[in-house]
Amino acid sequence: MEPTQRKMKILEAVVEAYIRTGEPVGSKALCEGLGFSVSSATVRNDMAELASLGLLEQTHTSSGRIPTELGYRMYVDKLMKAEILPKSIQNSINDILYLSSDEPGHLLGSAAEVLSKMTGCAAVAAAPSGENAVIRHITFVRTGAYTMMTVLVTSFGTVKTKLFRCDYLVTKELAEKIGATINEKFAGLPVNGITPAFMQSTAASLGDVSMLMSGALVSVYDAAKEAAAAGVSIKGQSNLFLMPELASADGKKVLELLEHSGELSKLLDAKGANASIIIGSEINNPALSGLSVIVCSYSANENCSGTLALIGPVRMNYPKIVSALEYTASSVGGFLKQLIEGDVQTAESV
Repeated sequence: MEPTQRKMKILEAVVEAYIRTGEPVGSKALCEGLGFSVSSATVRNDMAELASLGLLEQTHTSSGRIPTELGYRMYVDKLMKAEILPKSIQNSINDILYLSSDEPGHLLGSAAEVLSKMTGCAAVAAAPSGENAVIRHITFVRTGAYTMMTVLVTSFGTVKTKLFRCDYLVTKELAEKIGATINEKFAGLPVNGITPAFMQSTAASLGDVSMLMSGALVSVYDAAKEAAAAGVSIKGQSNLFLMPELASADGKKVLELLEHSGELSKLLDAKGANASIIIGSEINNPALSGLSVIVCSYSANENCSGTLALIGPVRMNYPKIVSALEYTASSVGGFLKQLIEGDVQTAESV
């Protein structure tokens, strides 16, 4: 049975007061901020009924009420009002992201950093999977008398570099010649198509020249393998242990989860541009008991998308945090789109 409109207003007021203060909410204090006339006794009765529905609970017999996980879920799904991020904060986010918009990894690292500082939560940024990317171009740079650096750039704007040693003296002309040969074989190919079998057939097609290029070929394979993987950037993990609500949490287990990309990826399953909120036990992982996860996707195009997420206590300011996350995700998608389209234009002009 869903509560009446008045009881829903009272639930909303309790949740927002508890988020703001962290203290159980009593009927007398609640009456003063409801915005409509109602007696303390009526509010007390309504709060008792909300408790019988599993939406509020009482930590002590004489204390006020606090929201349950179900109460937070009701608030998030039916009562929470969207917040618009102030223009000054939007500009600040864009300025910070712009400085790192030269490469997706840098961009997402900055996005996680700015979100963790803005919200006080742990922030996670998952890069787009490189499986749909193609190799835009590969450059070889002489770094020493016997060393070169491979620079592989994908259609997603991802840049991967690898250093390798040669058994021969490296000149600028030789590096350019190797680059021309390698680009003829690799440019335009899907990153995930650079398999051991493909590398073997490519080496065979080069004949005797493959001996000269063995180091270059291995470095290209390693760079392509990294480019195909979806990297994850995590910032602000220590924020979780500064929150009173998480004082009893097993910090080691939480950190292990955050460092385990396979487990972490299960949480980052956003379906669209609107934030998805997972509360407490809904996460279905004992290590994250007492936490909520808010996930939002970003997209540069239909083949290039990823997710941003914030991890914090169940008692978090959901409207504020959702607005920050959704705006940052939109901004990341925009910068990533510019990066991809700019790289395409550069490649086409060469």
